[in-house]
Amino acid sequence: MIEVMIALAIVATALVALLGLHHQSLQSVIRASDLTHAALLAQRIVSDSELERFPPIGDRVGDFQSLYPNQYPGFRWRRRVEGLPAFPDVRKVTVQILYGPGLHRKFEVVEFLHSPFAQNQ
Repeated sequence: MIEVMIALAIVATALVALLGLHHQSLQSVIRASDLTHAALLAQRIVSDSELERFPPIGDRVGDFQSLYPNQYPGFRWRRRVEGLPAFPDVRKVTVQILYGPGLHRKFEVVEFLHSPFAQNQ
């Protein structure tokens, strides 16, 4: 009887450890999925900036409800366009995707856009 109780205690301990690993694995999958979505959404905002050709300097923020209704409720974006004093025909576009619990996670992409209206020398 004691051997059975010891065996059950060992099996229970192993099962608790396996359940903990399973939970960690699921959390990793969720984080990877969120990061993938953030990267794709950032690329969408960068592409929209490229379609503006030479976006105006300034900050913009938003969410994805107008683009993708009810698909990304926990994601927000922030875009900053800056001029470069040394290169007046270039804009620095920084896109941040905020996501996760309390929007504490951040994915950031930086791209430089050249004015299509700049004169060639």
